[in-house]
Amino acid sequence: MNNSNRKRREFILKLANTLGFLGGVLISPQLLANSSGSAPAHLLSIKLKGKEERNKQQLVFEFDGIVKRSVFSLHTPERVVLDLKNTTLKTKLIRPTGKSSLLQGIRHAIRNDNDLRIVFDLAKKADVSTKLHKTSKGYRLEVTLAGDASVKQSNKKSSTSSRNSATKKASAQKDKKPKLARKENKRRSNHFVVAIDPGHGGKDPGAVGRKGTLEKDVVLKIAHRLKNRINQQGDMKAVLTREGDYYVSLRKRMQKARAEGADLFISIHADANPNRSLTGSSVYILSNRGASSEAARWLARSENSYEAKLGGVTLKRKNKVLSELLLDLSQSATIDNSLGLAENVLKELGGVNRLLRKQVESASFVVLKSPDIPSMLVETAFISNPKEERRLKTSYYQRKLANAMFHGIRRYHLAHKKNSSQFA
Repeated sequence: MNNSNRKRREFILKLANTLGFLGGVLISPQLLANSSGSAPAHLLSIKLKGKEERNKQQLVFEFDGIVKRSVFSLHTPERVVLDLKNTTLKTKLIRPTGKSSLLQGIRHAIRNDNDLRIVFDLAKKADVSTKLHKTSKGYRLEVTLAGDASVKQSNKKSSTSSRNSATKKASAQKDKKPKLARKENKRRSNHFVVAIDPGHGGKDPGAVGRKGTLEKDVVLKIAHRLKNRINQQGDMKAVLTREGDYYVSLRKRMQKARAEGADLFISIHADANPNRSLTGSSVYILSNRGASSEAARWLARSENSYEAKLGGVTLKRKNKVLSELLLDLSQSATIDNSLGLAENVLKELGGVNRLLRKQVESASFVVLKSPDIPSMLVETAFISNPKEERRLKTSYYQRKLANAMFHGIRRYHLAHKKNSSQFA
């Protein structure tokens, strides 16, 4: 991150803490991942507040200094993760005693050398909220875990009637369950989901080589090869925005990636230029200008139609300042992650083809505009160059390009997995 972006991020975080906005909002860990820390804080004590209950549990954390934190949920099994920036544990973790309580256990680990991660193991899914208060000795963080209340069946109904009613209700709910809700289950899997976008398709052929080679055909073949390579990994899964030769609008490509719960998005193209001697590969991420236009679009949607959700954050119509703040944090973190991903892929492509530019480029491509999905666009080669056109048509070269992109993606995934898998 350059110096100007770092200063901008620090200003936003200070503003958020001043306004008290980040306390009760569920935030994805990536949103604060690159913010610079303040003076080290020590976690001095952890206490349970009130009785251990099935549907609610409150905990109190005492610190000797102010802390920056983020909180998010994981599923199957159910967990809540609390990340504390630049914090050291100076007390023993408590052990819940009630077997029927919501909170089943507490674990911790150190990440990024000086950040503390605390994991709450839960008996069932629960919402989480946090509140930070200043005290005479430092700061107190209150964490509230709230599960769904169990539904009691009426004793007036016979067991037979209850079973029949439950069966009918379940059947009706199954029929009415929206497609997007079914897709939500894929977000909860342990797979790292990669959305692969073969550019163009159908009525849109893309660039055309001197020998008649169509960009839409070449990139689809490369995309399928990349998909097969990714799906060979047990912890990864690839989905295509188009499986065959048909047209998909740019916005629908983004929507499909979101519906599949994508962890990253890669759009594959084959460049063209009137100068047929031009050669080389290049990689693009979203520009700041493109990010700003997309932010305006998301905020308009949240204000005019519904509460838009991204990366665990809800953009609420009632608080425009908060929505702008959270969207800015999400976009900044996503662009940072996109750059790291793109640099990995560009380096790998350099071993297959000469690079048009040795640095990642920025542009306002529509397909790169998801505020919470790291995204990049790869120009594999110039289909307008006769030599590169011949190479793009061969299975050998398509496979080399797919393998290069895979290795860049895989290295990005493993780097993130290393920092989080042992704590989740």
